Amino acid sequence: MAFDAELTLMADPVKEAELADKYLARAQEASARRDSTLKALVVLNTFLAIASSGKSVNIPGVGISMSDIPALMEVLIGLVSAAFYLSAHSFTTWLCYSQIHYVFIERVARKKELDPDLYSFAETSSEPTLKMLGPELNIWGPDWYAAGKGFKVTAKLYDICNNLFFLMLPVLHCMLLVHAIMRVISTAEVGVTHIVFFAWVVLTHLLAVFVWVIPHVVFTFILEGESKKNAKA
Repeated sequence: MAFDAELTLMADPVKEAELADKYLARAQEASARRDSTLKALVVLNTFLAIASSGKSVNIPGVGISMSDIPALMEVLIGLVSAAFYLSAHSFTTWLCYSQIHYVFIERVARKKELDPDLYSFAETSSEPTLKMLGPELNIWGPDWYAAGKGFKVTAKLYDICNNLFFLMLPVLHCMLLVHAIMRVISTAEVGVTHIVFFAWVVLTHLLAVFVWVIPHVVFTFILEGESKKNAKA
């Protein structure tokens, strides 16, 4: 990784320790922001599902029906769309900070011949369950045991079900949003404002998918020094 190479060139253990602490703090802040935006998305999706159900629901303590609030569906659709993009953005931001901090973890673990995953669990909030149910405990070197066939099958089933769970969440969100938009179209006079609004909703979700997918796409890069060398040749 480029950052690992830069730390090696810097060759300053004191400065490296200071940077590790600062990046750890930023990773923890990004984790809190990721969780808060996700909670907001879940709450807003819940309100949108209730509002788009077609049933008259009274707001507790106010005595007003949700169906009596003008443009409630449009407002909720807009808030849900914004929350979806912000959630994707905060997740990617957390991923970037955590991966940068993981470089420091790997460097320390490499010197002490430790599993960096187990070392990182002590510093950042992570999901040990994913490692516990993995086919191998130590993916960075020789393992202490060989998993039996039963455990491998269990781990594989868990991995498949876990991936399906997280893949179905955005699918359910989009299905709910389409249902809500169709209700707006069927109950309101759709004009230019609605068309621009729906275009913005689509754009927002495309941006969210873009932010989610890009970190997992493998791109090809050429070192600047090599590209100049090839150009001279």
